[in-house]
Amino acid sequence: MTLFELQAKIKSASDKMRADDNTKNALKYLEQLTWLLFLKVLDSMEETKEMVARIDGATYRPLIAGKYRWKTWARNNKLTGDELIEFVTDDLLPYLRGLRGSARAERIAAIFGEIRTVMKSGYSLKEVIAIVDSIDFHALNNHHAMSVIYESLLAQTADAGWSGEFYTPRPVVESMVRIIDPTLGERIYDPCCGSAGFLVASAEHVASATKTVEDKERFNSATFFGQESGEIAALVGTMNLILHGVEDPQVVRRNTLEQDTRNVNPSDQFDVILTNPPFGGTENPQVQQNFPSRSAATELLFLQHCMAKLRDGGRAAIVLPDGILYRTETAFSTVRRRLLNEFNVTAIVRLPTGVFPTAADTRTNLIFFSKAGRTQTIRYYQVPNPPGKRSYSKTNPLPVEVLTGAERWVVHGVADEYSWEVDYDTIIDNGYDLDIPWPNAAFSSDAASAGARIEELRNRLATLTELTDALAKAHESLESYPLGENIKIGDWAVEAGARAGSRTPDRYVGVSNEGGLTPFKGTPAKDTSRYRELRPGDFVYNPMRVNVGSIALCRREEEAGWVSPDYVVFRLAEGAPFSDEYLLMYLKSEQGKAEIVRESRGAVRRRLYFDGVRKINVPVPGDTESWSALIASFAAVRRHLRELPATALTTLAAFEAAAFSPRGAVTDTPAEVMV
Repeated sequence: MTLFELQAKIKSASDKMRADDNTKNALKYLEQLTWLLFLKVLDSMEETKEMVARIDGATYRPLIAGKYRWKTWARNNKLTGDELIEFVTDDLLPYLRGLRGSARAERIAAIFGEIRTVMKSGYSLKEVIAIVDSIDFHALNNHHAMSVIYESLLAQTADAGWSGEFYTPRPVVESMVRIIDPTLGERIYDPCCGSAGFLVASAEHVASATKTVEDKERFNSATFFGQESGEIAALVGTMNLILHGVEDPQVVRRNTLEQDTRNVNPSDQFDVILTNPPFGGTENPQVQQNFPSRSAATELLFLQHCMAKLRDGGRAAIVLPDGILYRTETAFSTVRRRLLNEFNVTAIVRLPTGVFPTAADTRTNLIFFSKAGRTQTIRYYQVPNPPGKRSYSKTNPLPVEVLTGAERWVVHGVADEYSWEVDYDTIIDNGYDLDIPWPNAAFSSDAASAGARIEELRNRLATLTELTDALAKAHESLESYPLGENIKIGDWAVEAGARAGSRTPDRYVGVSNEGGLTPFKGTPAKDTSRYRELRPGDFVYNPMRVNVGSIALCRREEEAGWVSPDYVVFRLAEGAPFSDEYLLMYLKSEQGKAEIVRESRGAVRRRLYFDGVRKINVPVPGDTESWSALIASFAAVRRHLRELPATALTTLAAFEAAAFSPRGAVTDTPAEVMV
């Protein structure tokens, strides 16, 4: 039986239940069908265990006995109509609720303790049971049949309140699990587990390590943890894990976001987190109070939850939409700064559109991070589009082998043309913007890549529109960026820039009027002893042109060097009431330039000496977090604006090349651009 045939049967059973008075409501018939499927699958598993035991000359005692076994009551043609309803309501369900004797039995009892839905018509129920019984689970090659069923049911109940939920394709789940590589003895957690796809895949990944009785006990009850707010989803997830050999899965039904993440006990943290949270949902202000950075966006709240729940040394993999990477609202910017500075973001795998068929236009990423120091270098990987197409789809799903390159790069550092690296300093320079596109896209010129380039250009324009809208909102609510009293820079400015003396400068640096550091293009003086050393964290400016923006901040080692002996170099002392970036932004503003002019001296050509810098008045930021986010948003917009012309031109070039290429031909990426 194929999965498509399985889905067709589920659809047929659903149609019959919708006609019944007790199960017209989508959530009601979903519950009814779920527990029927569970009993059918459980009985199929019991039959397999009985057969194996007979081959081994042993005896297996089924968990569900006698007349309560599926194969006994469900296939009894005489049991129908009111008699069937009476048996299910007054006999079968009470028996299942009373199961005892093992963790597995008690977990099943707990599941059926929540079951209340039974169809009104015993004849209709008999038809549904016959459809379910016709499903041969032994013949299903896919081990995630319950997840596929769940996806099919979700598609039918799209208008029944299942906002933001969608099925994670098996290749994505299994690839994330292989990259994270959970092991027995670790606590594995999914805060929005749905049908428990990540936990099931993790169980299959570690199952072979269970060698002893203690291992099996740990596997059954102390390894897999999940939370899920949906009643039916939690039911399906628990059943799914039990059907995959986890006898006592720790799946709890609750709204994860209602838990306070600001002070999590280490005993409530986990070694491994794997999840795909709901996108695009919103939470009320009361729930937002549970997080350090408040936002209505559910994806941002779930990311903060995962950060809080990750144990020291632990690792996480999470599916997130593109907006997480670049949105400049204070909450988004602050969370990205925390993620990069308090965690080690090791990789970002960028997925093409259509990977999630129920959210076809959503651009998504797999983000991998660990709680082991701050980020150093991020390995990026662009999963390619399907050959000749712009995106994947329900009829053309993502195949398993497409993620192999990403796994080799993320785990082993084996590069190919779709991989690249970005260092921490570059990301900081870009205002903590993680939305970094595949650099090699510009070198492909076949018809398929032209379509991808057009899509990238469209995405970049959409991103710029979003960033501009965020700036417009910030402009409309300037009260969110309060300013305190004006203070003189005074002792917060410390003169820097030691003279070269006998040292020989190895790199000369200049300052452009736009405020950036550039390699010095002229010829240095013969006597270099008075040149000044520029180090990361130093400000440097041309005393006679600082009033037009000739001032810069050295942010990293690659920008360091030696500057003209006439330039002024200083840095902020530790504990200054404003950051380097804030001061640079102010000194380049019209208000800052006016202060510079006021403190400049000279009859012919006015100059700003270091003593003048110390007299400049600077407004103290009233909310450093919101100001940091605003400054980062400016940096993000500047980066996207810088890259937009190149993206547009390479898109047109790719389109032109495709237009003159033989139709259907594919041009290989030049070897010299391979990573």
